[in-house]
Amino acid sequence: MAAQIAAMLLLLSPTLVLAGPPPRPATEGILYGWGVTVLPNAEAGLRFTSIAAGGSHNLALKADGRIAAWGLNDSGQCTVPAGMGNVKAISAGYYHNLVLKADGSVEAWGRNAEGGFLQPVPPQPMPAGLSNVVAVAAGGGHSLALKTDGTVVAWGNDEAQQSTVPAGLSNVVAIAAGGYHSLALKADGTVVEWGWYGQSTVPAGLDNVVAIAAGGSHDLAVRADGTVVAWGSNFYGQSTVPPGLSNVVAVAAGGSHSLALKTDGTVVAWGANDSGQSAVPEGLGNVVAIAAGADHSLALKADGTLVAWGNNTHFQGTEAADLERMVAITTGGYHSLTLKPDGTVLGWGDNQDGQISIPAGLSNVVAVSAGVAHSLALKGDGTMQAWGRNLNGGEGTVPGNLSNVVAIAAGFAHNLAVKADGTVVAWGLNSDEFGNFVGQSKVPAGLSNVVGVAAGFYHSLARRAEGTVVAWGDNRKGQSTVPTELGQVVSVAAGERHSLALKSDGTVVAWGANDRGQSTVPAGLSNVVAIAAGWWHSLALKADGTVVGWGSNGVGESTVPAGLSGVVAIAAGGLSSMALRRAEPMLTMQRIDRETLAIKWPSPSTGWVLQGNARLGTTNWFDVPPTVDDGTYVSVTIKPSLGDRFYRLFKP
Repeated sequence: MAAQIAAMLLLLSPTLVLAGPPPRPATEGILYGWGVTVLPNAEAGLRFTSIAAGGSHNLALKADGRIAAWGLNDSGQCTVPAGMGNVKAISAGYYHNLVLKADGSVEAWGRNAEGGFLQPVPPQPMPAGLSNVVAVAAGGGHSLALKTDGTVVAWGNDEAQQSTVPAGLSNVVAIAAGGYHSLALKADGTVVEWGWYGQSTVPAGLDNVVAIAAGGSHDLAVRADGTVVAWGSNFYGQSTVPPGLSNVVAVAAGGSHSLALKTDGTVVAWGANDSGQSAVPEGLGNVVAIAAGADHSLALKADGTLVAWGNNTHFQGTEAADLERMVAITTGGYHSLTLKPDGTVLGWGDNQDGQISIPAGLSNVVAVSAGVAHSLALKGDGTMQAWGRNLNGGEGTVPGNLSNVVAIAAGFAHNLAVKADGTVVAWGLNSDEFGNFVGQSKVPAGLSNVVGVAAGFYHSLARRAEGTVVAWGDNRKGQSTVPTELGQVVSVAAGERHSLALKSDGTVVAWGANDRGQSTVPAGLSNVVAIAAGWWHSLALKADGTVVGWGSNGVGESTVPAGLSGVVAIAAGGLSSMALRRAEPMLTMQRIDRETLAIKWPSPSTGWVLQGNARLGTTNWFDVPPTVDDGTYVSVTIKPSLGDRFYRLFKP
C-alpha cells in the first residue's frame, strides 16, 4: 500500500523536481547472504563452542547444537543440511565439511567430486554404514574418520595416496588431514604420515607428541613439554617455529601459515602473511581454540565469541558482530558494500582493482552502488565518490563538477546518476564485450523527470516520475525493449542482460534474457515492495518481509535461506544474494544509584515497549511506561527493589 500511495503522489506532479539526495535509510538491519558467499550469522548474543576453518569458509558449532557456516559457497560448503542436529564435532576441508554426530555416525556436505587433480584417480566414496567414530578430519579433497577401536577410515581424493591408510595402523588417538596427505597420532606419542605419493616426511625420532595439525603442505606437532615441531614446505616460513615458543597446548596449520595457542590464552602465528593471516589482532587473549584456513585464521574465546583475521574475500575473515546494524546493501560482480548508520561504508570481496578500498575519510554517505569491479557512493550533499577499476572511460571516477545528485547506479563498467532536476548523467564504457558500440552511456536526448535508474552489463534503465520506463544500450536479448504499455512503475533493476520493473500494485514485470529463467516471474507473485537483479537471477522482497528468488541457482543464489523473514532490503550480485533483516532494538542499562537503574532503547523502534516481570517462567509481564523520549532514545527509570526484577522489549 505504501508503494501505491507513493506512486499516486508522483502522478499528481508530472514535472518533478527533487530537493536533494534521499535521507540515509533509518531502519537498521542485520546482514544475511547466500549464493557464492554466505555471510556470518549475526544473531544477537550468539555463542560458539567449537570452530573449524576450511579453504575459504568457516564452520562454528553453536551452544544450542546448531551449525553456523559462512564464507565461499561455490560447492555448497556453507549450505548446512536441514535438520542437522546432535552434532559432537565439526571439520572443514577446502570445499567440503564433515560432522561427527553424538551416535558416532558421520555426515558430509559440499564438493563431492574430488578425483585426480594431477592424475585421473577416481575418488573413494564414504564407506556405507560408517559408525563408532570418535573424530573426523577434512582435507583438501579427502576425509578421515577415527574409530573407537583406534583404527582410521579414509575416503575421497586418493591421487597422492592420502586416502590409502597404511596397513596395520592402530592405537590412533588423533587425526589430521592436509592438502594431499594425512596424519595420525598414536597412543605412544609417535606420528604416522601418508600421502604425498608415499613419501613420508615425519622428522626422525619425533615422540612425546600430544597434538597434531596438517596444512596445505606442512605439518605441526605439539610435544608434551609444550614445544612445537614443524616439517614440510617452508617456502613462506610456515615450518620455521618462532625461537623460544613454549607452553603451547594446540596448533593449527593453514595453507601456508601456522598458529599456536598458549596456556595463557594468547595466540602466536608465523608463515605467509600476504592476506594478514599471520597478523594476530593486538590484545587478543582468553582464547580456547584456534583454526586456520587457506589464508585466514579464527580464534574462539572463553566467552564463546569469535575473532577472525586474514583474507576476507568471502567474509571468511570476519566474525558475526561486524555485520550488525547496517542500513543499506549493494553487491556487484565479486564484491559487496554496506552502508552503516553513521554514514560510513564497509566493503568486502574481490579487491583486485581496489573496489573495496574505501576512500579515506568517506562519510555522510546516503547510498552505495557496486559495479563489477568499481564502487560508487552518494553523499548527503549531493556529491559522489567513485573508486575501483578505471579502465573504461572513467567508471572509477566522477565527472568534474557533478553535483545535486539524488540517485546512482553502477553497471559492468558504466555509471548513471540522477540529478535533482530529473536529468541523467552517464559515463564509462559505451560498448559491449566485443567492442561494438551499444551506447549504454549515451543518455537519450530529452530524457527528463527521472527519479530512479538501474545499470546492467551493457544497458541502462531509467524510471520516470509518471511511472514509465526508458531503456537504452545493448538490446541483443531484448533487455532494452520495454514492454508495451508498461506503466505505474515504482522501481527498476537490471541484470547482466535482463530487466525488472516493480509496479505500484506490487507485481513484477521482467524482460530480456531468460536462458536461466531470470525473466520468468513466479506465477502469483504479488505484494512485492522491492526488487533486485543479479547477473542471471532475480529477487523480490514482499510486504510481509519474506524474499522470493528465481533464475540461475548454480551456487544457491536463488535459494532463499529457510525461515528468512523480517527483511527490509535486498541486493543481488553476480552469483550472490543479500538481505537486511530488521534488527531488534538493543537495551542498554545504567545504574543511577544503589536502588535505581536507567534502561533505554532507540526511540525509532516504533511499537516496542518495555515490560517487567517479578519472576521468569510466568506470563505476568506488565508494561513499564517510559520516563523520557527525546526522539533518539526512550528511557525508563526503575527500582528493581520494588519487585519487577526482569525486563524485556516486547512488540505486541
